[in-house]
Amino acid sequence: MNIILSEKEKALSLQESYFNNLLEIGKMFQSSGQYQKACEVYKKGIEKAEIAKTDFMETMLDLLGVSND
Repeated sequence: MNIILSEKEKALSLQESYFNNLLEIGKMFQSSGQYQKACEVYKKGIEKAEIAKTDFMETMLDLLGVSND
């Protein structure tokens, strides 16, 4: 279990930088006038964040024994 936990923690540290990197990439496209590409990057970030938010909420509700119906 410790090896798996360690690997998951490493993946989490990469994930933390994922959204920061998306923002930076979007800003670079935006500052170079590539607004469509910037919007695509921002949209991707929003979609990923929404999925993560839903997953976390469902997991927390399950932990608390609350139905999400």
